[in-house]
Amino acid sequence: MPITPSLHIRDITDAEFTSIDEVVMRCAYACQNKFGRLFDERIYENDLAERLRAEGFTVHTQVPVTVTHGGFEKVYYLDLVVNDLIYELKVAAAFLPEHKAQALHYAMLQDVRRVKLLNFGGPKVRGDLQWNTLTTAERHRPRQRKTGWQPITPQCERLVGHIKDLIKDWGTHLSTDLYNEALIHFFGGEPHCLARHEVRAGDRVLGTHLIQHHAPDAGFIVTTLQREQAAFQLQLKNLLEHVSLQGLQWINLNRSRLEITTLQSNDRRMRAGE
Repeated sequence: MPITPSLHIRDITDAEFTSIDEVVMRCAYACQNKFGRLFDERIYENDLAERLRAEGFTVHTQVPVTVTHGGFEKVYYLDLVVNDLIYELKVAAAFLPEHKAQALHYAMLQDVRRVKLLNFGGPKVRGDLQWNTLTTAERHRPRQRKTGWQPITPQCERLVGHIKDLIKDWGTHLSTDLYNEALIHFFGGEPHCLARHEVRAGDRVLGTHLIQHHAPDAGFIVTTLQREQAAFQLQLKNLLEHVSLQGLQWINLNRSRLEITTLQSNDRRMRAGE
């Protein structure tokens, strides 16, 4: 199986969620009252698990979920599962977008509607419920939209083939790091796919920038943007103006759409007579 949970987690009802979460939050407040807000996540995780077991709940910690495709494998760990409800614990000043993306990633891996974030790093424990609103069918059969796509190297078709195969196995809207790591794996690993390029302003070299490659002179990037794609595309064009690269293949997983856009350097467009 491309996604193999070690624990079967069913999609609970709204009433079950309310009943479980009321006790979890009460125990989380007690946990922070005892330990404060400066410890590592694992301290709160272990204490909270003990409190919830004492309340009669079935509790699992660090639950592995294995994701595979061909020779690629990656294991994720769910912090806390309480009677089929997943909690992801943080110790931070505030919730960040990447925390919410991680929670949704776990919801989709387990094919459940909700995962709740708990943050012990503020003056008071905060919870943030994240909803997976995409169906399995939407995630595994996205509409493809080639927004100005064209192959700029012989490897570009292979890149598109690999991302389609990954989506067929895993679906869309998992972590962008996961798709990137898998593509890097299938193009020879980090020594072949990651390279630093000089960043130039005229004749001046300002430093270097790390770029993912699927061909010696072409890079790729995977995003899950649902808005502001035009603004991000301008940023990618700006990047190409300052590094020596033929172009970039931009893969965007936009809910139920797979969007592939080719961006080329000014030098290449001039040679092509554009």
